[in-house]
Amino acid sequence: MAVIYEKSVFINCPFDEAYKPIFNAIVFTVHRCGFILRCSKEFGESSTIRIQNIIGLIDESKYAIHDLSRVSTQDELPRFNMPLELGICIGALAFGSTRNKAKKYLITASEKYEYQKYISDLAGQDIQAHSDKFEDAIKVVTNWLSTLTPETVPSPSIIIDEYNRFISKLPEMCKIPEWVEDELTFQEYVSLVINWLSTE
Repeated sequence: MAVIYEKSVFINCPFDEAYKPIFNAIVFTVHRCGFILRCSKEFGESSTIRIQNIIGLIDESKYAIHDLSRVSTQDELPRFNMPLELGICIGALAFGSTRNKAKKYLITASEKYEYQKYISDLAGQDIQAHSDKFEDAIKVVTNWLSTLTPETVPSPSIIIDEYNRFISKLPEMCKIPEWVEDELTFQEYVSLVINWLSTE
């Protein structure tokens, strides 16, 4: 897929199984709204240094979604990857080139003010809550993306309905290329999203 800076949306989020329904819904939503989702999953098991890949993706994307919903954990050490990547993005706006200074980003979390427990410096940011529900994530992302394009973006309820129809068809769509739904790579999933959207 060709890199188009003006259409690229970098996502910084967890990749655990519990978050997967939200991630998959965001991938669908970003493409449905006419943008291209970029993330570190593009590199698979690349031997290159991960942080260099992420810096490259941030540089190549005009927009970014940063989900901080998995930073705080009860039983393990906090996950610092998401705040680190958000910091890189904010640094690009503050100290980067003219192009980077025009970047836009969205911060999401499970609860609107949970970030105050671990990153008080984000006070004043308009952080959007998705309540760990993919439907709410679709609403938040759709409403944000609609402000970034002159093109008409469908209402969130329409995209939610389309996503549910896509998910219901996904097992059948996997049969033709002989893929297993639970084993789809990021690139395979994106290709199915794009193909489904092009035929609807």
